[in-house]
Amino acid sequence: MSHNGENDAAAAPAVASGAANVGALCAATIKLPDFWQHNPRPWFQHIEAQFQLRGITQDVTKYFHVVAALDASTTARAMALLEAPPATGKYDALKTFLLNLFELSELEKADRLLSLNGLGDSKPSELMERMLAVLGAADPSFLFAHIFLRQLPAPVRTALASSPLPSSRDYRALAVEADRIFLANRQQFVHALLPSQHTSAPLSPPVDGQSTTAAVTARQQRADGWCYYHSRFGAKAKQCRQPCSFGAQGKARAGAH
Repeated sequence: MSHNGENDAAAAPAVASGAANVGALCAATIKLPDFWQHNPRPWFQHIEAQFQLRGITQDVTKYFHVVAALDASTTARAMALLEAPPATGKYDALKTFLLNLFELSELEKADRLLSLNGLGDSKPSELMERMLAVLGAADPSFLFAHIFLRQLPAPVRTALASSPLPSSRDYRALAVEADRIFLANRQQFVHALLPSQHTSAPLSPPVDGQSTTAAVTARQQRADGWCYYHSRFGAKAKQCRQPCSFGAQGKARAGAH
């Protein structure tokens, strides 16, 4: 028993050393994507997943990986922190700084939400995801669901008026229900949004190579039943195209002219 205990005690440093070597190897091989100035919070979620998968937990290691992923513009704006980082919590300090620097302010988030202009070619659930992305970690006010509802077609809003979902703060459930109503009636909504079309009798093609204006004139002249040639040349016409009512009566009318 004592030999086993001694062996276990001797093996422990070797195991710890092996784990450290694996962690160092993973840290050496990881390559983070360049920092996303316009989406800083999703970027941190992405890289923290990589840290987790590769077993990278040391604060200094994570800090320097983030520094290496910053572009020139971001690095210049963060120089005060980079030149004098805190003794501990370097990674969290840099993360907080970058989020405060690049995330939308409360006023900017409100402005984007209030500037929405309908569904476009999206489903209600896709619109909701965009709105939640703008909202970020901010606490939504009671207006959030109503801003969403304002973007929907009137029949969808009417159908949701009696639902408890708009006041439940379960925004994704609200979007799923809006999807169901929207997709069930999409054809109706499409027809409602299309401009009304008035049909009119098509113009006849030009006659015998005439321009459209001449063809219209010819049609007006043929209202009495004469063909184009008799309408234009009367009794002197050398051709006739049926149907044509030019006859004895037509000749008499032509003579009267």
